[in-house]
Amino acid sequence: MPSKKEISLLPDSENINNIGARAIRWVTTVGRYVIIFTELVVISAFISRFWLDRKNADLSEVIRQQKAILESTKDFETEYSLLQQRLKFIKDSNIQTSYSEKLTTLANSTPNEIIFDKLALSEKDNQLIANISVFSYTEESIIDFATNLILNPQISSVNISKIEKKPKENRYQIEINLVFKNETI
Repeated sequence: MPSKKEISLLPDSENINNIGARAIRWVTTVGRYVIIFTELVVISAFISRFWLDRKNADLSEVIRQQKAILESTKDFETEYSLLQQRLKFIKDSNIQTSYSEKLTTLANSTPNEIIFDKLALSEKDNQLIANISVFSYTEESIIDFATNLILNPQISSVNISKIEKKPKENRYQIEINLVFKNETI
């Protein structure tokens, strides 16, 4: 039987200074350090995973609690903003003059046959403007109403923007824009 031959890639003990032997020795030494460093990185990533999972769970809990707080204060915030709007409206209406005198003048100029459909008051350039939509069943009441508004000393301009009678209805629809005089505003 033939003798066994051993094949070894490691350098021979008698020829350890040649270039191939030194290169193999260097690669195996550096390879060990690379493997050890890689294992340390993997182990630290594995261990840090527990810390990161705990941190993530804590942050998720904090976010859930803050969402619950926001949901519970949502109604309060809505109520608070509505209250602020009401207070602002009250403050503004205390600063502005009362519209009751103007509305009384408008009511005194209105014949009994005129029915108000819409009345909107607004202020522009320190003038009180009224947009009125009324209807009536008689032409005489419309003429009386327009004449009363034009002759009213507290109204500076009257603009009748629409008079309409629909064929199936027996009433007249009128839209009027008024500008009150600037005496008390």
